[in-house]
Amino acid sequence: MKIQTRRLACQALLLLLAAGSASAKTITCVPVASKDTPYLHWVRRISIDEPSRTVNMDIVRFRTKDSETMGKLKAELVSSTDAQFGEPIYVFNTIPAAGVEVTHLFKLFKSLDDWRLIGAGVTFVGNTPALKAIEPSAVFDCKRSEMG
Repeated sequence: MKIQTRRLACQALLLLLAAGSASAKTITCVPVASKDTPYLHWVRRISIDEPSRTVNMDIVRFRTKDSETMGKLKAELVSSTDAQFGEPIYVFNTIPAAGVEVTHLFKLFKSLDDWRLIGAGVTFVGNTPALKAIEPSAVFDCKRSEMG
């Protein structure tokens, strides 16, 4: 029941940020690497399936100076609205698992020249959500594929 309460609280928080409907599309994004912004973001691939409202992410779970341990993270698409530069703003959150104390909230949107991902970590104290961390925005390269 505690996990269900957390999930509902995150969804309510995200729904306040944006609301909308999804169209039959998928979008896949990878971080952009350049000499100004090194390829250091912990999210290495985002795949959003709008019809099923699911988001799959390849992430870096652990990093040392010589290697990285990769993993998968599932998220739920809470909202997608057409609002900026003819592209939807995607709002999604990780699906809480047993024993996980932090839920990640994401906003993926098109800026003037590129796609940006903003993330935040939310932890729960009792049943009250508390902001744990806000990540700086990262630039992503996104490709869309039509379904149907």
